[in-house]
Amino acid sequence: MGRLFWKFFFSFWLTLLAAAISTGSFVWLKHATDDDPLSRDERLIDFRGIPYVQVAADIGRTQGLNALSAFLTQSQQTQLINLMAVNTDNQDLLGRRVDVSALSQARQLLAKGKDRIVEQIRISDQNWLLYAPLAEPEKAPGPLFKKSWVLKHLPLLIIISSALLASLFFSAVLAWYFTRPISRLKQAFQSVADGKLDTRVGTKMKNRRDELAELGQNFDFMTSRISSLVNGQRQLLHDVSHELRSPLARMQAAIGIAQQQPDKVANTLGRLEKEAERMSDLVGELLLLSRLETGVTHNQPAEIDINLLLDEIVADARFEAEAKSIHILYQHDGHVSLQGQQELLHRAIENVLRNAIKFSDGGDHISLRAHLDADTKRFIIVIEDEGPGVSEADLDKLFRPFFRGEPQRRDGIGLGLTIAQRAVAAHGGQIEAENRAEGGLRIRISLPV
Repeated sequence: MGRLFWKFFFSFWLTLLAAAISTGSFVWLKHATDDDPLSRDERLIDFRGIPYVQVAADIGRTQGLNALSAFLTQSQQTQLINLMAVNTDNQDLLGRRVDVSALSQARQLLAKGKDRIVEQIRISDQNWLLYAPLAEPEKAPGPLFKKSWVLKHLPLLIIISSALLASLFFSAVLAWYFTRPISRLKQAFQSVADGKLDTRVGTKMKNRRDELAELGQNFDFMTSRISSLVNGQRQLLHDVSHELRSPLARMQAAIGIAQQQPDKVANTLGRLEKEAERMSDLVGELLLLSRLETGVTHNQPAEIDINLLLDEIVADARFEAEAKSIHILYQHDGHVSLQGQQELLHRAIENVLRNAIKFSDGGDHISLRAHLDADTKRFIIVIEDEGPGVSEADLDKLFRPFFRGEPQRRDGIGLGLTIAQRAVAAHGGQIEAENRAEGGLRIRISLPV
């Protein structure tokens, strides 16, 4: 499971835990409220006796048991209030009958801290509970949430309120933490859709270490690739326009000369034919390059005798090389077959070999060596020439469309090595170029068998 899962897990778990604690505290508080004697269905203590209870307590503390007994007797005779004084043995000071239920409620009130409704005093080493029972039970009005109750339970109320506020805050932070990067990604996608291909979100998520940060990195990689492809297409369109404009300009110039000098029409037609062939070759190369880049080819893969293919390519190349007094050394070992498209491989290897011939001088040697690497199960073709080579800065650009490098390499269309690279890649192979220490260029083609 990913890191994002555990973040969700622990976050929601903590939130639920806080909610559970709050709920449990509320239930406990409700239960504690229901246990309050003042919230029972019947009330057995007369609240009107509170002043008399206070006076009786003062008399008992200051004047003793006899004075308290006299006060209770007087209260009973006047019939203003029925005031009781009961000891720990449940015996009344005046010897009256004690209502056990009322006494129990009075003791519960004392335990709850209701010391204004009931009073307990100590006289002659004996505790006396003072209270005023009702002659008849009364219906309780319900829970009495008085100020004294709120103050008594204030710490618990603070804990519950804090838990609720903490859960709200934590949930808000959690929602912000997970929705903020998603919102940024949404804005970034909209920016890319509007054509802003330089949009990046990885720097804004660099402090995260989860799947959302990885998603941001993948988004940056995607936009980089799209930007590179779009820029490449724009550059290709620019280069094609430039390549077509030059022969068209020369054709227009030739037509102008023919119109002004009719005696040179024959030479002009030859020039027009040459430029037309050049444009035809350019369009053909572009169509082939387009098919290679899109993966659309007309021929199905078939078994190729690579040695027979090399024999045919070298034979054709030697015919061209002999005109420049260039010698081609050819060496291969064994019979090897591979699956692929013979036309594409023929074009790729021929382009590399003809490129070597083009930049070699009379008397130079070109070598083509081919062998099977048993360890890697790949067929290796190495073509070396003694030409001017390529500057180190241009080696990485050698297989780009329309790249021709230094002035001495700027004849031709500039698509031969690009097509070779795409054709080799279409067969799952690799092509690399490097300068030779003794001068010249070495191109290495590796094909899986």
